[in-house]
Amino acid sequence: MLIQCEHLAKTYKADEQVVRAVDHVDLDIARGDFVVILGHSGSGKTTLLSLIGGLTSPDSGSVRIHGKDNWSMGDQHLSLLRNKTIGFIFQFASLIPTLTVLENLLLPLYFGEATDNRREKGMELLARVGLADKANVYPSQLSGGQQRRIAIARAFINDPEIILADEPTGDLDEETEGDILKMFRQFNEQGMTFLVVTHNANLAASQNGCRTLHMKNGQFV
Repeated sequence: MLIQCEHLAKTYKADEQVVRAVDHVDLDIARGDFVVILGHSGSGKTTLLSLIGGLTSPDSGSVRIHGKDNWSMGDQHLSLLRNKTIGFIFQFASLIPTLTVLENLLLPLYFGEATDNRREKGMELLARVGLADKANVYPSQLSGGQQRRIAIARAFINDPEIILADEPTGDLDEETEGDILKMFRQFNEQGMTFLVVTHNANLAASQNGCRTLHMKNGQFV
């Protein structure tokens, strides 16, 4: 099993109340799976994604990727995992305003081993999201939907085994959303594993053979 979550729990305090964002969740994801977690805002799906991706530490339970517990391996292991094994698509584009589109896209490569074909690889991904002509402009010159497409392309730059996506098509028009979901399907058919959290039921319906889970109050229902 590629990803294993056992009794995973995370709580927060808000206005002197304890919020169980993730409430003892079990989840197994095999290599090549396409899993969609549906839920309204506040259901816990973003927190679950952060726990699996090594961005947030759990209060209890475990996350294992390739059989190794994320939270017993130290910061260096987590950094390597996040750079090489996992591609993140966050809810917000989070592009660096002083870097060009291509520089933003290539940034994850500079934290790993050097590659000779960085630019070619980046331009190929920009073409796949329909923005090859924007390589040398800055994020402020892009629309919100275009920035989202750059953030999506960036998640694939290191050829990750796993894509963790938080509302990946939230800023996109219907036609662009269809193109991005087609790209997801192509990468998934090549063996890449996807875990997508969203409130968009159409996203789940668009992916043949995907596994759909529903989350509410920090639990699967």
